[in-house]
Amino acid sequence: MRRLSSATTICRVLVGLDRARADGTLYLEGEGRSATFSFASGTLVGVTANRCIAVTHRQALERLLEVCDWDGLVLRLRQPPPAADRWTLSEPAPARFLALQAMRAAVTSVEAATIHAQLGIETYHLTAVGEALVNGAELRAPEASVLRWLRKGLPTQDLTQRSGCGWSGYRFLWMLKMLGAASPKSTGSYPLLLRKRRELRSRASAHALLDLPEGAGGRDARVALRKLVRDLHPDRFGDGAPPALRRASGEITTALVNAEAQIAAGQSK
Repeated sequence: MRRLSSATTICRVLVGLDRARADGTLYLEGEGRSATFSFASGTLVGVTANRCIAVTHRQALERLLEVCDWDGLVLRLRQPPPAADRWTLSEPAPARFLALQAMRAAVTSVEAATIHAQLGIETYHLTAVGEALVNGAELRAPEASVLRWLRKGLPTQDLTQRSGCGWSGYRFLWMLKMLGAASPKSTGSYPLLLRKRRELRSRASAHALLDLPEGAGGRDARVALRKLVRDLHPDRFGDGAPPALRRASGEITTALVNAEAQIAAGQSK
């Protein structure tokens, strides 16, 4: 899994540099070896790895995958525009295209059970990062099918049955999630969040926080907790939720868990 972990980290950086239309050189070091990836306005213009210069895009991909296998990988970014001798690629290309190809290669050996567990049963949508990632990219047929469904909202349990998607599409969705390009749709309840926040600030009782009548016992508290957390957990508001909302959601979820524990212990006020 080293290659996948390193590829995810590096490719997230590549996509970020592409979106920012950045100039600079990304230095990577590991196992006593080094590599450089140079950019001009978010376009990849040069790649070297362990003193091997990449001239074609295919060679750039090979160098990147080689780097992903290095142990103890360290990344550094220097912002000045790359010098002329860094422009080694015969056909410079957007950095996001290299990221897309590298992640395709990195996820091929991952077992289905791992992907199922990490995707879960959710309805996914394409994020702003995802829209930028696939813009102008050459997509395979299952990938294009997944994108069409993502823009409508794609339940994972239905994906393999959707026309044109299949297992390849399922793997592609997971790859997009790893890059922050696909995210579960926000299913959290904003009105409920605001109400619970008011109750928490007014020091409501444990029973009130869990929407239970006074005197309800531990079993009722557990059921109520599961129901409320389902709608209020930070993950239910999606990756694009404002940080303040996610903090409030986390604070309230913690308070609900504590309230359930109080009732279960017979300590509710």
